Amino acid sequence: MTVTSGEDKIKWWKDAKFGMFIHWGLYAALGRGEWVMYELNIPVRDYERLAETFNPVRFNAKTWVGLAKAAGMKYIVITAKHHDGFAMFRSQAEPFNIADATPFGRDPMRELAEECHEQGIVLCFYYSHVIDWHHPHAVHNKYNNVWDYDTDSKHFPTYWNGLVKPQIRELLTQYGPVGLLWFDTAGGLSKEDSEELVELVQSLQPDCLINSRVSHYPGMGDYQSKGDNEIPMYGEDSRAWETPMTLNQSWGFSTKDQVWKQPEAIIRKLVHIVSKGGNLLLNVGPDAGGLIPDLSAERLREVGAWLSVHGEAVYGAGASPFPYEMEWGSVTVKPGRVYLHLTSDDWQSELCLYGLKNKVKQAYVLSDASRTPLEIAQSYDAELDHHTLAIRLPDEPANDCMTVIAVDIEGELSVDTRLSQQPSGHVKLEWASGSIDADTKTVEWSFQIVAPGTFDLELVCFQKEGASWDEAFREGIEAAAGSQRFAAQPKPDQVIKNSTACQHPYSEVHSRLGTIVFDRSGTCMLSLRSALIRPKSGFTEIWQADPVKLRAVKLVKRQ
Repeated sequence: MTVTSGEDKIKWWKDAKFGMFIHWGLYAALGRGEWVMYELNIPVRDYERLAETFNPVRFNAKTWVGLAKAAGMKYIVITAKHHDGFAMFRSQAEPFNIADATPFGRDPMRELAEECHEQGIVLCFYYSHVIDWHHPHAVHNKYNNVWDYDTDSKHFPTYWNGLVKPQIRELLTQYGPVGLLWFDTAGGLSKEDSEELVELVQSLQPDCLINSRVSHYPGMGDYQSKGDNEIPMYGEDSRAWETPMTLNQSWGFSTKDQVWKQPEAIIRKLVHIVSKGGNLLLNVGPDAGGLIPDLSAERLREVGAWLSVHGEAVYGAGASPFPYEMEWGSVTVKPGRVYLHLTSDDWQSELCLYGLKNKVKQAYVLSDASRTPLEIAQSYDAELDHHTLAIRLPDEPANDCMTVIAVDIEGELSVDTRLSQQPSGHVKLEWASGSIDADTKTVEWSFQIVAPGTFDLELVCFQKEGASWDEAFREGIEAAAGSQRFAAQPKPDQVIKNSTACQHPYSEVHSRLGTIVFDRSGTCMLSLRSALIRPKSGFTEIWQADPVKLRAVKLVKRQ
C-alpha cells in the first residue's frame, strides 16, 4: 500500500480500513498482559532482570508481516515502547532496550521495517509518551510508579526532553517512512507539550499520521482513536476514526486469557465499523519467544480468506448513507454501487431495504463470479415519500460469515436520510442521532413510521463489567411521545450475546420500559430523559468511560 502525502496524507489510511495492532514487550515473559508491572508493583530492578533472559529467537519478521498480509490487513502498529519503559528497538537514549539489554541483541523494529517494505505493508509505531514506570521522572495524572519513586521528586522535563523526544526522533529517522505514530494515555500532558510533540513529528516526517491520543485536548492528531474496544454510534464522530480492538480480552500476551473472538464475529465487527466510516485496528499479543499465538493466526487467516473475495466492499468503501444500523447487517458504498452485508442469522427469502431513491440496474451476490442477477422490485409511496427495494435472495447464504449483495445503481447515490422504521416493524434510535439538551438531560428524536401499531419500548445500554446498574439508574428515566408519558426504573432484563457493536469489558443490556402506541404513518416524535444523557464527547474517553453507557431506545413492534 502506498502512503499518500500533502493535504491528502490520510487517504491511504482511510482506504486501508484494517490494520494489525501488536502488543509485544518484556511483559510477555510473565504472560500476564502488558500492565503486569503496574498491577503487581514490580520493582524496577526486578523488572530489569527479565531482560537478562529475554531472548525471542522464534521471532520472524517475514512471518509476522506475512500473517498481516494474509489477514487482509494493510498496516501494522507495533509497540516500540509501552508503559513499562522497555524499548523494543535499539535506542541511544536509553540502554533499557531489546538490542542492548537482552541476549537477543537484535532490533526487531528494523527487521519489521525491511519486511513491511518488501511485502507492501505500512509500518507504524506505538509509543507510550506519558506513562513510563521505568523512568524516575515520568508523570501521568493517575498511573505512576509510586512504589519505587517519590512523586514529589519527579521532574517531568527531564523525562520529556531526555527520553521521549530523543526516542521519537530515533523512530522517525532510523526506519524509513513511518505511516503513523500511535500515542497512548496522555493524562496530565499540557497542551504546550502536546503541540510540541506534534510539531516534532511533523518536522521529521511530515506525512506521518498522529492519532488523537497524543493529547487529551480535543482536535489533536489527524484522526480519532476511540476508547479501547469501543465502536461508536452513527454520527458520533465528525472526523476520521478507528476502533482499537483485541482478538481476545488482553492486549499483551496472557496465558490465562483464552476468550477468543471467532472469525465470523471479527468479520461482522470489521464491516460494522467500516459501515460507520471507521477503521479496525485488531490486536495480537506475541509470546516471549516471538510467536503470534496459533489461535490468533488461525482466526486472522479466515478473516483474510473472506476479504480476498469480498475486499471490494471494504477497502476504500464509504460509510453507509443511512443514519441507523440495519437489523440484517451493514451497508458500505462506492460510486455507482451499494454493498449490502447480510449475516446468515435467520436467513430470509427476501431482503427489503427502505430509503434508496436511485433506480437499481442490477443486484447480485458479490462472490458469484458470473454475477447472476437477483430478482428485484422497487416501489414508491408518494404520500409518505417512501422508497422500498425488495431483493429476492438465494435459498442459502453464500458465506457462513457474511454474504454480500452488490447493488448497481443509476446516477449519484441518493437516499432518504430520515430516521426510519425498519421492514421488520422495529425502530432503533441511538442517542447520538437525536437532538440532545445537555441541561435537561433529554434527547428527542424525529423518525418515520411506515407501519403503525403498538410498540414495546426498550432501553439499550452498555454495562461495564462490575458496574452497578442500580447506581446508574437511581434517578430512573422518563419517556414521552405526544400525550403518552411515563416514568420507569430500568432493570437489566436481557443481556445480548455476541453483540456486533459491544465489546469486553462491556455487555449490551436491554431493559423493557413499557408500551407505546403510534397510530398513524409519517413523522413521529419520541423523547427520553435520563441522567446518562450527555453531549457528544468531542474527544476520546479512555480511562473515564462511563460504567453504564446509554446507547439507544428500541421500539419493538407487536405483531
